[in-house]
Amino acid sequence: MSLRATESLPFKGGVGEVKLTPLIPLYKGDKFMLELKLEKYARILLYAVPFLALIFIEGFYFPFIITRTAFFRLIIQLALSVYLLLLALNWERYRPRFNWALGLVLLSLVIQLTAAIFGYDFYKSFWSDFERLEGVSSLIYLAVYLFLLQVFLREKKQWLYYIRLILIGSALVSLYGLAQKFNILPVYEAGIGRVTSTIGNAAFLAGYLLLAFGLGAYYYFNESNKNYRYLALASGAINLLVLLLTSTRGAILGLLIGGFVFLLLGAIYQSGKIRRISLATIMLLAMLAAGFIALRGKLADSNIELIRRLATISAEDGNVSNRLTVWRMALADFKFHPALGVGMENFDIIFNKYYRPDISENWFDRTHNIYLDQLMAGGLIGLASYLGILFYLFYRLWRGRREDYWRFSILTGLLAAYAIHNFFVFDTINTSFLYFFLIGLIGFAPGGSTSGLEVEPPNNKAFNRVFAALIILNILAIYQLIYLPLNINRAIYVGYYYVIADPFRSYENFKEALNYKFGSTEAAVQLNKSWEVVEAQADINAGIKEKYLALAREKLKFASANFPLDIKTKMYLGQLILNNLEDIKGLDEAELLFKESIRLSPTRVEPYYLLYNLYSKENKKQEARAVLLDLENKLPWYGSVKIMLMNDFAKDDPKKAEEFYRQAVSQKGYSDFGGLTKIISYLLAQKRYAETAPYYELLFGSEPNRYDYRLDLAQVYYLTGQIDKAVEQVNLINERSPETLKGYEKFVNMVLAAYNKK
Repeated sequence: MSLRATESLPFKGGVGEVKLTPLIPLYKGDKFMLELKLEKYARILLYAVPFLALIFIEGFYFPFIITRTAFFRLIIQLALSVYLLLLALNWERYRPRFNWALGLVLLSLVIQLTAAIFGYDFYKSFWSDFERLEGVSSLIYLAVYLFLLQVFLREKKQWLYYIRLILIGSALVSLYGLAQKFNILPVYEAGIGRVTSTIGNAAFLAGYLLLAFGLGAYYYFNESNKNYRYLALASGAINLLVLLLTSTRGAILGLLIGGFVFLLLGAIYQSGKIRRISLATIMLLAMLAAGFIALRGKLADSNIELIRRLATISAEDGNVSNRLTVWRMALADFKFHPALGVGMENFDIIFNKYYRPDISENWFDRTHNIYLDQLMAGGLIGLASYLGILFYLFYRLWRGRREDYWRFSILTGLLAAYAIHNFFVFDTINTSFLYFFLIGLIGFAPGGSTSGLEVEPPNNKAFNRVFAALIILNILAIYQLIYLPLNINRAIYVGYYYVIADPFRSYENFKEALNYKFGSTEAAVQLNKSWEVVEAQADINAGIKEKYLALAREKLKFASANFPLDIKTKMYLGQLILNNLEDIKGLDEAELLFKESIRLSPTRVEPYYLLYNLYSKENKKQEARAVLLDLENKLPWYGSVKIMLMNDFAKDDPKKAEEFYRQAVSQKGYSDFGGLTKIISYLLAQKRYAETAPYYELLFGSEPNRYDYRLDLAQVYYLTGQIDKAVEQVNLINERSPETLKGYEKFVNMVLAAYNKK
């Protein structure tokens, strides 16, 4: 039987109006049924989640993450509270019921929790950090989100309505992206190359739009209202356009493979016109792919970024090379923890362990492959649980292929596209909430029971007790899980934002942020960077500088103690001590920090160079040289180390220094700014002027605005008799940076005089 909100609630033993006596009045009038009212509140809360990707508030550290994560957590906590009130009112109707989709998600959650307990760092695995805000705690929220969807979306039309909201939210995100790309409005990052929209990252935006596009296609074939079908078409078109404007290769590849799967299913399971169209489209796509491959060399120079990026995919591509290197790191470490992995959010420890200086990114906290991420976090068991969810969804769609073909073909194609995309990236809250919604949608079984509404009287006593308990629990949870992260995050932002404008305010905010373990690594690193800014400002009071230095040292030590396997704070703390030495005892502390960093990251060059500088400051020449030789033994192929050794041997063993120089310039890693300047200094000291010119040119390739070095090159050309080239450099400097020539008027006149004599 169907009940309206104004009807009376019948109970066993008689029919009549029953007046509920909750702790506070939640409805008006005796005829409003509390259960239906609470259900309405819960749905309204859940209907806010599809607009998650629009939440972006500046003024926070990692604003694209913290604000929407806080929003999601708040919504889920409130919706869960409403559910628990309903459970107290009517246990029979709202008691949890087994569902394979939810069961597999909960199993995966338990496995990740277990892996975190036995992993490298349980605290980080559970709470994560400000850069991600994921971890086990976020998995719990997502599992609750899925559970609440299954509780409150009992009819297909409710799931379709939810998708309609997703389409509206995604269309708004895409419109923002178009305004950003074409600089239509003064939006964030207007005129950017690859569109990031409100999500702040092109790859994450692409993943979000990929899922939204697929859900839009499903909605189109299941919605009977013509106007809403037009909405699906419009949303799908704009989402597809912006997805392409992200130029995200993994998402585009996923889209193509997902489309191929959809067409293939049409060719297999359909007949007549649909089969013919599917086969013809497959053939067309195959010809286009063949043509693209054949013309790949020419397309690599295309002015269209998407085409250019697709055409230049290769193992030599910087991003591809980085990913392959990181994947090899993950697989190399897998054998040490095959069953349960190292726990979520701990891959940075593995990355540091196998770090190679030829990788272009200094820090990696993900493999950028969700399957390897799962393998690293939860081992084979964790990966199996993740794949189990995916395979179950494919299986359930296949089982229902005869009842609803379009549901089967579209969502199978969407899952395939999502699975391919995640081979090159990982989930964030923007894609996770859509994926968990997809799990609920595929796991949804129409015709859920409504028994219990008519037969169970309201349990007023249980309701009141639960209501009182929830007030307390929500205050505690909101403070710990929402307010505190927001407050710490905001304090970090204010700390580095006001470092010059208001150093005292900056200092106080860093001090506040670093009273807590959570976020202390990020806060300490930003504090250290801010200290460097403060120290360089001549107009900042010396007392403030001293307080800043003391706070930076104290809090870097605090963060290092909080996360003993993190080397970043150790290196920064050691360098801070080394650069601001108060007494010789400080060097002992710095030495231990550098040695611990080397133990955690045996082939990372920075701690070796810092330890070398420390020993040099102590006049321990043999120990300093031994540090470099140790690193050279570990990285025999890396030229930067040999450049350091070249400088070290230059005075007492010129022959050995020259040998290191010759080896270095034939290897990787010598041509960064620091390496090039050392080579130039080495050659200039020996008056080998002509040999320096190629290294200057390499230097300008990465630092085109270093006009001080251009002036040096002009002098080199003058000394080697290349007057034309010397004049060319002087003219370029005079045109772009005339202040560089101040004090060098005599040299300029000499060059011009020599040129005029020609």
